[in-house]
Amino acid sequence: MKVNWMLETGGDPLERLHTFLDAIWEEAELAGMLLPLSETAGPELKPRFVSERQMLAEANPFKPLMTENAARVVPLLLKEHRGERLGALLRPCEMRALVEMSKHNGFRPDDLLTISVDCLATFPADEYAWRADRARATDSLTEEALLFARQGGIVPYRYRSACQICLSPEAKVADLNIGVLGLPVRRQLLVRARDEAMAEQLRLDVHTDGEAPAQLLAQHERVVGKLELRRRQARDRICANMGSLLPQSVDELIVRFEACAECQRCMEVCPICSVDFPHQDQRGRYLREDLCRWLVSCAGCGMCEQACPQGQPLCAILGHVREQLLAETEYEPGRSPAEPLPVGMPA
Repeated sequence: MKVNWMLETGGDPLERLHTFLDAIWEEAELAGMLLPLSETAGPELKPRFVSERQMLAEANPFKPLMTENAARVVPLLLKEHRGERLGALLRPCEMRALVEMSKHNGFRPDDLLTISVDCLATFPADEYAWRADRARATDSLTEEALLFARQGGIVPYRYRSACQICLSPEAKVADLNIGVLGLPVRRQLLVRARDEAMAEQLRLDVHTDGEAPAQLLAQHERVVGKLELRRRQARDRICANMGSLLPQSVDELIVRFEACAECQRCMEVCPICSVDFPHQDQRGRYLREDLCRWLVSCAGCGMCEQACPQGQPLCAILGHVREQLLAETEYEPGRSPAEPLPVGMPA
């Protein structure tokens, strides 16, 4: 069976996604699903586990707002519902975090059906609230984000810094991946299964509107490539502007953290730290091995910077050291659940 399928949206991509997820919920016999629930037009979007399918109508993975990484709640959710088949609707950075968390913690999300959606980028909460207030229309910012999905988004300088420099906005690791970037979403969405077995298990030939044409796949790939290049250029420009303000090694980063004293807010909201919190020595310095293990698994969600009371540009600071470690270890976080963490970090 093919792995690439499409959904005809009939002018309402969010509603079509809801009906598709409802069919998948029934097909997979899920006991519940973790969803980004948007009950208002304001700066609220919380991951919540629901056991009623009608709650799918409140889910909005296209809302350009992210205030929490949903992957953090998955281990406890699996523990509480042991033996039950669950689903989770995640952004790409949340999916990457989940993959890395399983390597740090050792839990196996075998009973979890993961569904990821291309990320159209997100605004800081205060920026979103300001825009939503000016728009004075429910979900108008969602509609605007979807309207420009074909171009890869708009107003990038207004997005959270994590989104401005995210090099992986595409949904591609989950069991089901929903593509919107580069697509005429008022007509079609892309559905890609992890493999043929998953496509057959979920009967995508029945629950979609046919195989995805090659032109649709090529258009999606082309825009994703352009977007990744633009983000890479933005990251390089930010790093160049910060210059000597960026730590040049893990050891410099350890020294930088000393100024944070006992804060730890960045780690408290990090999905990786939720299962593998870095330790400190007797002097209060973070252990080098622990920081390396944390950084190579960073999903780039930016929750750390959002939580920092000092307003430090942590996406750039941590990302700069992270990129060095990834280059030296040839590791890519979230690339594959089967890929082990790097053994023996560089000195």
